[in-house]
Amino acid sequence: MRNPANSSHRLGRRGFFRFLFVALVLIFSGPSGFGKSKKSAYTSKFGVMTPGPSGNYRVYAETTYIYKNVDRDYAHGFEIIRKDGQRFMAQYEIRFPEPISISPELEKAYTVLEGGKLIRSSSEMHWEIFSSPFWFSEDDPIGVYELKIFLDGELYRTINYDVVPFESGF
Repeated sequence: MRNPANSSHRLGRRGFFRFLFVALVLIFSGPSGFGKSKKSAYTSKFGVMTPGPSGNYRVYAETTYIYKNVDRDYAHGFEIIRKDGQRFMAQYEIRFPEPISISPELEKAYTVLEGGKLIRSSSEMHWEIFSSPFWFSEDDPIGVYELKIFLDGELYRTINYDVVPFESGF
């Protein structure tokens, strides 16, 4: 005759091993989101930008220390290059240290959230390269900004950068 205590013990042991197997698979598969193999399909830079030969802005000096210079010749931003030259969807968000002034142009170009403390671009298709330059307005805040870049609907990279006062030597 079977002992009910032994059979439930066996089921418990089997259940434990199933649980252990699932837990190990989840641990070693890593977090969900942009995996290492997806990230390696791209290169990215953030910093000071200038227009390149094709007219696209390119990062020429990587830095997360950005001067708040309102001169339109001074741009900062990011570039993403897909190594295999294929198309991809891209979108980004910028979180400001405090709300910014919301102009009609800003509302037309971005989704403005949290009373101007966060802006979000629309998701757009790009081939091989995507670059986005930014310029400052007089009333943009000083402090730590956060830029989140999404590729194909998943978070690719988060960049925190310091915006500091520009002191002209002229």
